[in-house]
Amino acid sequence: MLSGIVAATLVLTGCAVKKPESAAAAKPAAAEQPPKPVACTPVAGDSPLVGTWYAVSTPRGVAGNLQTLTVLSPDGRMTYQTQLKIGKKTRPALSEAGCWTYADGVYTMQTTTSYGEPVDIGDPIYRNRYQVEKLDGKRAQLRELKPNGQMITATRMAANYRLP
Repeated sequence: MLSGIVAATLVLTGCAVKKPESAAAAKPAAAEQPPKPVACTPVAGDSPLVGTWYAVSTPRGVAGNLQTLTVLSPDGRMTYQTQLKIGKKTRPALSEAGCWTYADGVYTMQTTTSYGEPVDIGDPIYRNRYQVEKLDGKRAQLRELKPNGQMITATRMAANYRLP
């Protein structure tokens, strides 16, 4: 019991004593700097993936179709929009932007903003990788690079195409 009282007194005494602040800590904190924007790396202008791609897939565990529109620019920037169609109802799901690369048969998307807000680019959910299985002028077959990765077939669309 006595040790509990001594401990409580020490805790309260510690709270009552104002500790001196270092000179650096005494200054008001500088405004937090926004994260530096990620610089996308241009891809070869003749890359077969440059363009607007539309895909419809049925992700595992989802009772509907996921419609995806991806725009891959030669400057390495990308936009990615999805909507989920369940029955007759269509719901917007994602609107992201970021960078993309294509090397050694692997296509990688790195999201940097979601709905215009910066994301934690260190979070693996914002990095998607696909093995390009087949690619011609009109279609791309991509396999997600993760265990039991889904096969996705995308169709090249006109540059002004929008999700239905």
